[in-house]
Amino acid sequence: MRLDLFLKNTRLVKRRSSAKAAVLGGAVLVNGHPGKPGKEVRAGDLLSILEEEEAPVRIRVLREALRPVPKGEEGDFFAVEGGES
Repeated sequence: MRLDLFLKNTRLVKRRSSAKAAVLGGAVLVNGHPGKPGKEVRAGDLLSILEEEEAPVRIRVLREALRPVPKGEEGDFFAVEGGES
């Protein structure tokens, strides 16, 4: 599934346009490489979301989110890795 849709459908960002802007701005890496909005992500991929002056948030894709995920069920689709650096 498309990276921008995954970010939106799993509630990591509010809007698809915001996801696209973040990806194009270099704030999202897929398996250590700069992402593109249309990049296909699959279960097992590692997303690094870069935030200003903070450590990157590392997200492991568990499965595709073909539709917007109901609130509270996001954990079925991704897992946050690490946490301390």
